[in-house]
Amino acid sequence: MKYKIPFTMLMGVLILGGLVFSNIQPRPAAVSAAELQDCESNALVIFDQPLADGFSALEASGGCVVHFLPPHALIGYLPEELQALPGASVYRDAVDPAMLAQYGAEAELAAHAWNSNHVQPPQPVEISPQAQPLAGEVMRLDPELLPERPAAIDAAPGYYDMSGFMAGRVAVGIVLPESNGAQDPSTENWDASRMNTVVAEIQQGLNWWAGHNPGGNLQFVYDIHPQVPTRFEPINRNLSDHHYWISETLAGLGFDGSYWYQQSYAYLNNLRTTQQADWAVLIFVVDSLHDANGMFPDNFFAYSYHMPPVVVMTYDNDGWSIGYMDSVTAHEVAHNFGAGDEYGSCNCSELFGYLAIPNSNCHECATVDCIMLTGSVTSGACEVSRHQVGMRDTDSDGKPDPVDTFPAFTVTSQPPDRIPGSVVSYAGSIRDVPWDSPTGPEFTINKITTVQYSLDGGAWLPAVAGDGVFDEVDEDFRLSIAGLSVGDHQVRIRASNRWGNSTLWTDTFTRIDGLSLFLPVLVR
Repeated sequence: MKYKIPFTMLMGVLILGGLVFSNIQPRPAAVSAAELQDCESNALVIFDQPLADGFSALEASGGCVVHFLPPHALIGYLPEELQALPGASVYRDAVDPAMLAQYGAEAELAAHAWNSNHVQPPQPVEISPQAQPLAGEVMRLDPELLPERPAAIDAAPGYYDMSGFMAGRVAVGIVLPESNGAQDPSTENWDASRMNTVVAEIQQGLNWWAGHNPGGNLQFVYDIHPQVPTRFEPINRNLSDHHYWISETLAGLGFDGSYWYQQSYAYLNNLRTTQQADWAVLIFVVDSLHDANGMFPDNFFAYSYHMPPVVVMTYDNDGWSIGYMDSVTAHEVAHNFGAGDEYGSCNCSELFGYLAIPNSNCHECATVDCIMLTGSVTSGACEVSRHQVGMRDTDSDGKPDPVDTFPAFTVTSQPPDRIPGSVVSYAGSIRDVPWDSPTGPEFTINKITTVQYSLDGGAWLPAVAGDGVFDEVDEDFRLSIAGLSVGDHQVRIRASNRWGNSTLWTDTFTRIDGLSLFLPVLVR
């Protein structure tokens, strides 16, 4: 970053970059307070066998997950009465990371983060008096380089929609480049202790955001790549040169391409798909231990993009030090998800984020302390910044607006008003309707989870998904009901989504006996 305003403010760098029937009744879910409470981590859980989906493994035991370091380690909440889980070890106190070596480097990193952030939280960090005044500059790709957004196939986020709003599951790639001296002289060398600290600090910064949005069910799953070789020494390169080492490190991870941002999108999409996440961000941390000031030659030390959602930080963060990396992470990742800076040349009426929130906490307006104003997590997250990243809750039901959405029915096949037989069938599709985004594009992560039907007020029974399982924002369904008696009947079909909101569709018909087909209908 470049420095222009008082050093008591930490700043980031930002890029913003059928037939629907009327007898549909949206219904808010009856979600318990426990389901919307903050998932405050109180346990490190190590599973004996690799997990494809660690989140459901803990949730099945009445817990919740904030951090998942595949394939074995989870940090989250587990009821205190559960001291053990089948096929897993539960740790409530400090744990020796070496004890978990058999489960891989990720489990050891999880143990370090658990010890540092939850068992022995670090003391407040004093900022060095040599720290320069800070100011952020907006980082944008050249408009000609911005990818053309393809037409939406469904309501789900598309290839270039990596960080729409801060809710749901976020896949986090962490890459620590390591110069090999092949082109630039190698002046920095990562060591295990400092890499452990970097991961713990990043996790703490993300944990801070999760605590501000319990109804958003924020969860983070990690893909960590330490010491990825590059011919370049990143700390000795200007911002204008970052494409060299970013491109090379991503190619080393298997994502080739002509431009660093194309490679970033390829990596992020693969990460999101592999980890079954809603969003994905990529964080590069550049070693700067031996650098004189912990900054790049052009005096930047942290910056972020929104398209693609990429963060670059140095290890030392200038005079703010590694101990402030949680704040830097929280600030920069907020930019990834649409928040604006509230210092410098900010504009009080400029709109930010999926919900197009005016930047009314800009220092030019009346202000309160806030992460996007001071850059420190100790300042908290003001309403403006929370709303900009999608944490607005208009109806105060505990669900942020972007996920407080409802399914909509399109019924393509249904019985006529009068039927002679004892069997009826229904078919159609259900799509979760995105929350309106004034600045677009619009999408939803609220996947359809269940579709059920009930005959004449009876028990709810499952409908059949077109692809076998209800797990996408747009789903086909079908159902058949047999054994109908002569007389009037009512069928209700209910679709529910991931955040528990449901929509009810109803239909009525009459089963007649065979002779009635030939009789006039006098009263209906």
